[in-house]
Amino acid sequence: MVKKSYSLVFVILLAVVMLVGCTSNSGGNKSNAGGKNPSPSSNSKKTPATGKDPVEIELVHYQTGQEGAIKQLLDEYFELTGVKVKQTLIDAKNNQQYLITRAQEKKFPDIYAGSLEGELLANLVNAGLVENLLPEWESWGYDWLGEEKSFKGDLAEGNPWGAEAGKYGIPYMIATSGYYYNKKMLDKAGFDHAPTTWDEFLDFSEKVQATGISSIAYDFGDNWGSMNAVVFPIASNIFGGEENLTAALNGDGLADPKWLEVFGKIAELRDKKYLAEGTAVLIMSDVEKKFINEEVAVISNGSWFVPVLMSDAPDLDWIVALPPAVNASHDVNIDGGVSISFTVSKNNKNMKETKDFLKWFVDGPQQIKMTELSGILPANSKALAEADLDANIKVIAGLGDKLTKKRLHALVTEANIYEEFWKGLQALVEGKQSPEQLQQELMKVYAEKNK
Repeated sequence: MVKKSYSLVFVILLAVVMLVGCTSNSGGNKSNAGGKNPSPSSNSKKTPATGKDPVEIELVHYQTGQEGAIKQLLDEYFELTGVKVKQTLIDAKNNQQYLITRAQEKKFPDIYAGSLEGELLANLVNAGLVENLLPEWESWGYDWLGEEKSFKGDLAEGNPWGAEAGKYGIPYMIATSGYYYNKKMLDKAGFDHAPTTWDEFLDFSEKVQATGISSIAYDFGDNWGSMNAVVFPIASNIFGGEENLTAALNGDGLADPKWLEVFGKIAELRDKKYLAEGTAVLIMSDVEKKFINEEVAVISNGSWFVPVLMSDAPDLDWIVALPPAVNASHDVNIDGGVSISFTVSKNNKNMKETKDFLKWFVDGPQQIKMTELSGILPANSKALAEADLDANIKVIAGLGDKLTKKRLHALVTEANIYEEFWKGLQALVEGKQSPEQLQQELMKVYAEKNK
C-alpha cells in the first residue's frame, strides 16, 4: 500500500476530464481502467431479514494486505444490517488513472479510501462528485489522531479554487514512517539494536555489504517516498527541525550550506555502493518486495507496510526504528499523519446507508478489530489506545511523536521547485550530478521561479 501525491499534470488532466464528464453521457463502469484488474470482494447472500436483494455499497481502496480483515467486517455488517458493502482493491500505481476514469464517467465510487487534497479535491468538489462530510465530523464526535498536523481532506473558506468550504473525508488510518530492518541481518552484523546514528548506519551497511547483499533500498522512483520518507528525516535533522528547514527555503532558498550536507549524505551511500541496484527508479512496491525477499537489509517505509508484512511475510523477523540521526543533538522528524480517509460520492443513491456504514466502520470496536487483524494504525484515538498491539506496532505508533506539520514535498511545492527537486535527487543517486551541482541547479531554478 502506498501513500500517493498528485502531480500537477494529473491535476490539470483531471480538470479537463471534469469538463468533458459534465457533458458526457458515457455509460458503463470501467472500474478496471487502471490497467491491472481490480479485485472485487463481497457477499452474495440475500438480506437476512427479508430474503430480498440487499442495498449494495461500493468501497474502493488500494490498501494492500487489509482485504481479509476488511472482508471480515463487511461480512459482520451484512449480518447485522442486511447492507452489502463490496470492496474493490485497485492497483495503487494506477490509482490516478482509475480516479480520472471514474470522474469522467461521473461514477465516483460510493466510498473511496485514499488521500484527496488541495486542487485535486477542489476539482472533484466543483464537479459535484464528492459529499461535504462536515456534519458527520461534528455529530459523530470522534477524536481523530493527526487532525491538527496533517489532515488534508478539507477546504477552507476562500480557497484558491473556488470550491465550497468543508471537510470531504472521514479519517481512517494514520501513518508514521521509519526504517524497517531485517532482524536476522542486524544480528549477523553484530547489532543488537537498530542504528541510531549515521556512523552506526554506515557501519551496519558496510558489514551487510560484505556478505554480498545490498544494504539499502530507497524508492527514488516515487516522488513522495524519496522526498518525505528518505530526504526529509535527514534534512530536518541537519537543519535542526521543520521550522528551521522551512525558514531556510523561505529565506535563501537552496543557498544554505546545510543542503550540501543533506545531498552529501545521499551521495555517500551512492559512492559506497550501499544502495540497491536501480534505486533511482525503484518505486515503493519494488522496495517492499526486495525487503520481503530478503534482498536488502533495510528500507524506508510507512506504517502501511505492516499489513503487507503480516499477510505476505508472516515469518519474516523484522524491527522498525527512527531513521538514523546525522546530528545527534537534533531530533529526527518523520513524515506521517492522517494517510487514508473515506470520501463519499455526492451522487450516492444510498447516502443514508453509506454514512451509517462509515459511522459503524470507524467506531472503536471495529477499528480495534482492524488494528489487531491487519496491523493498521487507526485514526480513531480511542481505538489505537485500547487495541492489543504487538511490539513492533507499538514502536510504529510511538513514532507519531516525531511527526511534523508539513512534509518535504509540501515545502518544495511552496518553493516552486517540486519537479526539479525530485528529478535532481534521481540524478544525484544515478551519479549524474554531484551534491554541489544539484545545489547550484536548484538555486538557479528557485531564483527564476521566485522573482
